[in-house]
Amino acid sequence: MLDGTQFAHYKDEMYLHAQRAFGVNPDRHYRLLHASAEDKPKIIVLSAVVIEADGLEAKDANGFSDPYCMLGIQPDGDGCPPVSPLPLPPTPRALSADMSGGFDNSATDSPPHRKHSFRLSFKRREAGRREQRDSLGGPVPAKLIKATSIKPHTLTPKWNEKFKFDIDDINTDTFHLDIWDHDDESCVLDAVSRLNEVRGVRGLGRFFKQVCQSARQGSQDDFLGSVNIAISDIPSTGLDAWFKLEARSHRSTVQGRIRLKLWLSTRDDRGNIAEENHEHQMHKVEQLQMVFMQHEVTTHEPSWTWCGDLPGPALTILHQLAVQGDLSDLHCAMARYVAAAKLNRSTPLDPKFLHRLLGDVEKQWNQPNQEALSRDLEQWLAEAMNGFVERSLNQIRRHRDIFPALNPPSLIRLEFLLRCLGLLGSMRAFRAVCPFNKGVRGEVVNALRKGSVMWGQNVLRESQCLPNPLSNFVTTLTADIQLGQTYYHALFDNTNGIQYFSIIYKQYDAMVGEELYSRMAAGQVPGVRMNLSQYAVLEGDAEPVDTKPFELFLALQEFCHLKRHLSAQPQPPEKPLALSNSHEWFIPTFERWMMVSKAKALQRIRAAIRMDAICEGERIVRYSSSSVDTASTLLNIKEFWKVINWPDEDTAIMLESQLIDVVCSAGHATTATSSHTRAGGQRLLRSSRGPFRCSDDIFRSDEQPLEESADNLLESSLTHMENRTERILSKLAPLMQMSLQKAVFHLAWSPDSLPANQAIVPLLEYLDCHLAALNSALLTKNFNRSLRFIWKTVLGEMSRQMETGDETDKPTHFHKRLYEALQLLVDFFHAEGQGLLLECLHTDDFWRIEQRLQFHKTDTDRLIDMFYMNRLREQLMAVSPSPYGSLAVRAYFNHDSLCVEVLHARDVVPLDPNGFSDPFVVIELLPRRVFLHCMEQQTNVHKRTLNPIFDECFEFSVTLEQCLTDGAMICFTVMDHDVLTANDFGGEAYLALGNIPGVEAYSTSVDNFHGLKQIELPLMQQKDKCNPILQILELRVNDKQAQDFVRKQKARFIT
Repeated sequence: MLDGTQFAHYKDEMYLHAQRAFGVNPDRHYRLLHASAEDKPKIIVLSAVVIEADGLEAKDANGFSDPYCMLGIQPDGDGCPPVSPLPLPPTPRALSADMSGGFDNSATDSPPHRKHSFRLSFKRREAGRREQRDSLGGPVPAKLIKATSIKPHTLTPKWNEKFKFDIDDINTDTFHLDIWDHDDESCVLDAVSRLNEVRGVRGLGRFFKQVCQSARQGSQDDFLGSVNIAISDIPSTGLDAWFKLEARSHRSTVQGRIRLKLWLSTRDDRGNIAEENHEHQMHKVEQLQMVFMQHEVTTHEPSWTWCGDLPGPALTILHQLAVQGDLSDLHCAMARYVAAAKLNRSTPLDPKFLHRLLGDVEKQWNQPNQEALSRDLEQWLAEAMNGFVERSLNQIRRHRDIFPALNPPSLIRLEFLLRCLGLLGSMRAFRAVCPFNKGVRGEVVNALRKGSVMWGQNVLRESQCLPNPLSNFVTTLTADIQLGQTYYHALFDNTNGIQYFSIIYKQYDAMVGEELYSRMAAGQVPGVRMNLSQYAVLEGDAEPVDTKPFELFLALQEFCHLKRHLSAQPQPPEKPLALSNSHEWFIPTFERWMMVSKAKALQRIRAAIRMDAICEGERIVRYSSSSVDTASTLLNIKEFWKVINWPDEDTAIMLESQLIDVVCSAGHATTATSSHTRAGGQRLLRSSRGPFRCSDDIFRSDEQPLEESADNLLESSLTHMENRTERILSKLAPLMQMSLQKAVFHLAWSPDSLPANQAIVPLLEYLDCHLAALNSALLTKNFNRSLRFIWKTVLGEMSRQMETGDETDKPTHFHKRLYEALQLLVDFFHAEGQGLLLECLHTDDFWRIEQRLQFHKTDTDRLIDMFYMNRLREQLMAVSPSPYGSLAVRAYFNHDSLCVEVLHARDVVPLDPNGFSDPFVVIELLPRRVFLHCMEQQTNVHKRTLNPIFDECFEFSVTLEQCLTDGAMICFTVMDHDVLTANDFGGEAYLALGNIPGVEAYSTSVDNFHGLKQIELPLMQQKDKCNPILQILELRVNDKQAQDFVRKQKARFIT
């Protein structure tokens, strides 16, 4: 049964390896082998799974077939391959004789006859049947014949049906399979299948008679092909392959193939109870696996250095045992894992090896058509998995000792241990056999917490013998969590998604907080108070300060700084960190330190001044010794404050003010003896020679430079405080933004029936409530600052509501209500002079919103007039030369006639590929609603030029009243003529009609029109694509006039 691959080892090698693994001496080993050779041999069983077929021949009129298979074992005495394996069917008497000994579908004897096919075995002559009827001792062929189900209307049937056959002679027996197409109501398949339903001798005879009658009358089933496989060709690892279908004679034509899975196993000659055999065999394989693993582990030190590979003889023995027990790949994978898990309880194995075994179990578990396990086998696997989880959790609790962070091999072992737990949590097998498990990931988190508490308690006990136990305790925890962040966190996060740092940090935070609370309550931490109201610091206190609180403070600060590494992922609601405000406990300590520092600094400075002396340094630099002592004292205070790095800005201001008082007191003590210092300075400078010699005038000056420095310092401090106040107050508006947004939305989108003074009530009530609270809590200056921030936010929300939504969906009085509300808000924030000044309220944002609301209220004609008025103002401010050229014109009004002469243009923009243009000018009177009867006119086109000379005169019939209309003007548009495409825009210019001769002074007359001075107008182009008038007109989608005007102006934008 060996196939010559990895399991093909000599018998002697397997015997020798088993002897060494079991630790048996040679004599006893020989006796055991001799005793086993005398045991009754086992029965060999062939298991066959008919999986599927492909490419079968179509036998039915519909282009399909109804295939089924008939299979059995063909004994072969002479060794030649059979064409058909089925023997002659027995007589009812023969069947009766065999039934008296027990009927078993899976146990068959090899008959001495062979025929051409299963179906033809029933077509015998009458003499043959008479001869068989007289034979009572022959085998029962029905036990050899098994049939699959019928798969109708298909050429690619899928069965996945399993059968078992007993093998008499492994060297000569042959497995035979026929495929037939089912055609009639009563066929060979029906007869053979009903033989398995026989429950008595009479019934067997009746059904056998029907089988013979069906075969004699001739069934209509069509032959589709057959397969013959010698049992001796099946390796111990089994076969799972496609087999080409063969014909039963040279006259038959078949096609297609069939997929079969075949393997051999054994059973005892005492019945066949599959589940009991499987369980028994699996326990045997497990025990044998454990023996071989223990033997290999003993050769490796430490035990986890063994990678899990067994030698060839051991694998061969295990394979043979699995084959004999008819164990599937899942059974073998389970046995290997259970053996390794049990061995791991007493002897630590390589987690990488265990991870590989778990992967094998999961892979085989997920295979399709996998047989269900019995409840006992599931319990057996669940015990092994739960035991492994429990041991792994115990190792995680002590991971600092078992897997040291600074030992790379141990980190690899920890990684694969975590991978094992992660794989277990996602395995279908684990969820099936352990349905009530709470979840491996949660158990790992609990193990980390419990292990951290145990480790922290041990550290606390060891710290009690040290001078400052709390400081040492916190420092040790900080070092451990830093080590965990560097080495352990990534392992837990990548394998199981567990935030190691966050879990450990919060656990340590709770431990340290609880310990500090209990000790502070008992007064065991000197200088540290939880209740600051019961602690006072006396001025002038100069007693020595205990350094232990400072050591503890620095240790806690270092620990608290690590919280920046906490996970940013959303966490369920939990208690706040116990040490988040721990710095407040040390405020009395630092206040006392300030007082002591002040007293000692003054004492040292006064002593230094009394012993003052002039010192010389390098490069003829002279200085007093007292200045060195003063600078050193202040420097030490400064460096200590930098080391403290106080975390809270609010309380830091109080401590900084005390620190400034200490520095100022030291400076005052130094300047108090300024006469002594000045006298020493005079001696120093007067004794100098060369460039450092000074006159006495320098010493007559008062202390003005010192005062100026103090003023500058004070001014910079005030500026700094102003900036900080500004930053703090700027955070108020974002906090109110959501509520303001809702109130402004209610104001803007209220129905038209609700006037503005009522729609704005919720907004004003909200502002009044919160501004009243701010007014009572802030100084007037700071309150006005907060008002400016809130006013800016309100304007921003109003602007957002204006630009939100489609204009067609907005209420009719949408913009009118917003405009009225804006004026009400100005009055509210101004508060009759008690609030913000009007100059502060009329910001750029205010004017922009007010202008847009005004535009929204204005009709289309008026907006177009305003647009042209803006263009006319731009024309008046335009300077020459213009980058777009210029246009020379003359205009005059005389006797209800407006004469316009277009003279020439200069430096027109080139708009053609040849570098020139084909310019012409369009003359139009604006506004159009006033000059509806006056059609626009245009000059002739001048080809290929940038300086055209037109010299053309145009006359418009208008009245003086029309020319005096507000906004009356002439629009000159320079265009480039194109033949195939639309004309290009070259520039435009505007001329006000109120300023031309005949209109400006209409009582006078000019007889010589050509004697008038020409007007040179700089040409302009559109630049502002965000013009508010155009934007508002573009929103009026149902207004044709507005849309046409916007389209016309957009064509004039600079591209």
